[in-house]
Amino acid sequence: MRRAAAFMTALILICLLFAPALAQQDAQPYPTLGAGASGAQVRRLQSRLMELGFLTGKADGIFGQQTTAAVRSAQRYLRGQGHSLAADGVAGPVTLGLLYDDLVMREFLDLKAGSSGNKVAELQARLYDLNFLKDRPDSAFGPRTEAALRQLQEILKQNGVPGVEVNGIADKATRDALDGDLNGLGIAAPAFFDDTDPLALTPDFLYARSAIVMDARTGQVLFEKDADAVHYPASTTKIMALLVALERGGLDREVTVPQAAGEVPKDSSLVPVYPGEKMALRDLLYGLMIRSGNDAANAVAALTLGSVPQFVEEMNNKARQLGLTNTFFTNPHGYHDPEHVSTARDLANLARYALGNNAFLSISAAREYTLPATSRREPLVIRDNSELLDPGSPYYYPAAYGIKSGYTRAAGFCYVGAAGQGQKQLIAAVMDCRTRSMAWDDMKRLFNLGFAR
Repeated sequence: MRRAAAFMTALILICLLFAPALAQQDAQPYPTLGAGASGAQVRRLQSRLMELGFLTGKADGIFGQQTTAAVRSAQRYLRGQGHSLAADGVAGPVTLGLLYDDLVMREFLDLKAGSSGNKVAELQARLYDLNFLKDRPDSAFGPRTEAALRQLQEILKQNGVPGVEVNGIADKATRDALDGDLNGLGIAAPAFFDDTDPLALTPDFLYARSAIVMDARTGQVLFEKDADAVHYPASTTKIMALLVALERGGLDREVTVPQAAGEVPKDSSLVPVYPGEKMALRDLLYGLMIRSGNDAANAVAALTLGSVPQFVEEMNNKARQLGLTNTFFTNPHGYHDPEHVSTARDLANLARYALGNNAFLSISAAREYTLPATSRREPLVIRDNSELLDPGSPYYYPAAYGIKSGYTRAAGFCYVGAAGQGQKQLIAAVMDCRTRSMAWDDMKRLFNLGFAR
């Protein structure tokens, strides 16, 4: 007993001896970080500064000029709140302790009316995908974002989610709920659809702003979501460009790529082809569809009807002939123009007609093609990058084939595709999806419903 008592006494004395040092260590757990520092601690700091909105870009783990400026801005704010520290851009223990304190930095973590930046865009994207926000993310927290957030909070509070209040503020409780599992709360959104029951599909369970699926043989519409709403078609425009070119014939004639091929916006998708190259028209058409080459589109237009404007006029004539009443083209490739528009219904009907052309079917369904060598390059293998058609992709749909994808920032991601099982052939179109993967999810759901009927 005496030995035990002596041991306990010694242990207490040791604890008392080292307590001040341990307390000091707990009070200052952070290193001092400044210009030239690098590594995991810097990366953590940068991530926090981005979360708070003081820093943009990516966390690269290098303490440079932008990180210094961001730290200085944060220090100025903290000084304004009465905290004693220098605004020198050096992240010492005091600065870091305050930056990592959610309560101290609450003003920047709680998103509310007037907030802006990447965190607002992320919040809006989540509300958009959950069908509470109808407008695409714009990084500005306005009345519509607040109303959408309140609608979500009503549901969260009704379901007893701890700490959530209906205040229109993305506070910690609301943010935690959004980051958690919302399944089972009765929210009708694509993330919660039961894919084992394809016939239960409703418009709320699709990401696309507009969609349609039809029987390719009869034209019967099997499902639609705002299919007549006007959107930007992006490169699905090339469905019409290919059709118009094919109906003029001469696929195997040798052509010289015209100057028009180089007259495309600098950020265009390219095959590439170059003015002066000689090749078969057929090669240009494969480049048009598989590589979605805007250069090929302009070349095909000029070679087919003498000029790009004349070709576009013929595209619009064909649209009127086919009854595509909500479609108007201003170019042959789909690069954004406010007047260049179409609808999911029009695109599906266009594809249905075009697939009756055997050459169109062959080109639009091709997964790979080798462009022969020219004076400007060696043979070039081009491949379709649609995950829906890739056996190695989680989005692979074995029954799917062709036809064309499209994307611009204004249009979102669009896709027109076909699928066949037995005697049944389907055509589906989606417009204005926020991401590629969302478009593939929608296409699979449309095809599953179509085959289940």
